[in-house]
Amino acid sequence: MPVLTEIRQRLSVDDITSSWGMRRARLASHRMTALLSDLLEQIERHNWIQPKISFQVHAVVVRTREQFTLRGGYKLSSPMLGHYLPAATHVAAAVCTIGDAIENEVRAGFAAGDPLRATMLDEIGTLALYRLSDQVEEMIQEEAARLGLEASGALNPGEDGFPIAQQEIVLALAGGAAIGISHTTTGMLRPRKSLSMILGFGNQMRKWSRGERCAVCAARDRCPHRRSDLVEVAT
Repeated sequence: MPVLTEIRQRLSVDDITSSWGMRRARLASHRMTALLSDLLEQIERHNWIQPKISFQVHAVVVRTREQFTLRGGYKLSSPMLGHYLPAATHVAAAVCTIGDAIENEVRAGFAAGDPLRATMLDEIGTLALYRLSDQVEEMIQEEAARLGLEASGALNPGEDGFPIAQQEIVLALAGGAAIGISHTTTGMLRPRKSLSMILGFGNQMRKWSRGERCAVCAARDRCPHRRSDLVEVAT
């Protein structure tokens, strides 16, 4: 089970403002970019972003349209399995986190009556988490190639069609406890800036990007990793 904790990740002001897309022209004022620069310096100095990754590959021993039984007895259940991973011979389960320091600073910012600082820190944390999840997918793609297979795109518990109740199983399959990740009774991950996923391994696996999945997910408007309140606090 690969566990990685010595991961360097640095973001620039341009990385963050570019992620705003069409909002960039409206939001990227001198004041905002100066604040971003200061926050990034604080993040680096205080080590508020602490990336960690854990993943493991499991053989599929019984496959039906809505359930995979894996070697060892674990069962993954979702109507998405047969649709997105119909030919999967293995499942890679992964989890990643940037730790809870950013989350704590966001909470402190709101408590201190500084919603702009808090929201910008939250945006930085979300972008850092997505960058980390991209690294996870790249690593898993490499692991699939090492096995002579292909990897699919990623599916995340809690997105449309993949019940959040499966979070506990995915977390156990990925080895989340090894990097300090747990879950609440409702399936939310702790620390909050964490993501879990599964990818299928096989031949000629279907691939998709996170953006493509987000665009069709019924939960996109309430997703804590996708939603941003920056426009409201910046105006």
